[in-house]
Amino acid sequence: MQVVAYVRVSTESQAARGVSLAAQREKIAAYASLYDLEVVAVVEDAGASAKTLDRPGLARALDMLDSGEAGGLVVAKLDRLTRSVRDLDALITRWFGRANGPALLSVGEQIDT
Repeated sequence: MQVVAYVRVSTESQAARGVSLAAQREKIAAYASLYDLEVVAVVEDAGASAKTLDRPGLARALDMLDSGEAGGLVVAKLDRLTRSVRDLDALITRWFGRANGPALLSVGEQIDT
């Protein structure tokens, strides 16, 4: 499956705690290799809060799903995508909850959309 990787940090302190953009990329690359996923793009939002879904990188990644450029979105952890249950529900409803729709994959959590 072709996937788009989405990475995000909101603060410098996150980089010190091991969730830097580079660390997220490495985790996603290892996961993709393990599950035979082709990462067609890595999209990032540096310095962007997860309090809203209004982020340029996320919009680009979701556009790639809409256009068929990727069949799934992979994140290192769900909190890199959003910290809001309501926003996660909106994402699942709009993109990941459809039969034969794109997949949402997380390195850190076992999810099945």
